[in-house]
Parts: sequence; structure tokens; C-alpha cells
Amino acid sequence: MKRVFVDANIIIDLLCERYPWFPDVLRLFSMGDLGQIKLYCSSLSLGTASYLMETRKMTSQEIFENIDLLCQMCTPTTVDAAVVKNALESGFTDFEDALQHCSAQTINADCIVTRNSKDFSASEIPVYELEEFIALMEKVPMI
Repeated sequence: MKRVFVDANIIIDLLCERYPWFPDVLRLFSMGDLGQIKLYCSSLSLGTASYLMETRKMTSQEIFENIDLLCQMCTPTTVDAAVVKNALESGFTDFEDALQHCSAQTINADCIVTRNSKDFSASEIPVYELEEFIALMEKVPMI
């Protein structure tokens, strides 16, 4: 099964139901639910998403429930001292993207799915735009 690391913008699109991307994000997560792929995200993304959910006036209970549901579909990856060190040495120009990339490396991700592939030009892991990844996966026959 393909190990797909989901960038923070995709997680935020899901948890904050941001349009116009929300329908495609649901398609991605449906692929995970159907067992076509295994989804991962950095634990850093969860904190960022919770902050943005607060700005949308969600209650603490709603935020915790949404994060819990997300973690049932998408396994959080580590952002620890080693990931930070690797991010600092990675050659990325944006530190948050470097953290995402280095966190994806900890689980040997097959790819990263994002809405901003240009931010991952230094990636050692294949990077796909959300729509591009969905189109590729829809061409793969189910076994």
C-alpha cells in the first residue's frame, strides 16, 4: 500500500472545510478509508489546524473531536529534535516545509501530497499536487 504523506494545507482544508479544495480532499481521504493508500501527516499540522479551527470559532470539543477523527484516518508522524536538525540542514528555503518533508522521511513516505508543490522543490520524496495525485490514483486498478 502506498504511504502518502499529506501536507499541512490539505489537513487544514479538511478540518476547516475550506473550499474549493474540500471535495478533492474528501476524495483523497476516501482512498485512505477504502484501503487504497495509507495516510500520514505531521503532528505539527495538527497544532496548526487546531489554531485555525479556533479562529473559525469552533469549540474546544469540536476541535478535539475533529482531530480525533482525523487521527483515525491519518497517522501523525514525529516532529522531534532529529527532524528539526534534518530540516535545518535540508536545503529548503521554508522551515515549515522542511519540517513537513523531514517528518515524511521518518515513515519512508512514497510521496507527499500538497497544494503547493513548488514549496517542495528540494524534496527527496516525489511530490504531487492534490488534483494530480487523485487523477493518478483513479487510473490505478483496484486489486
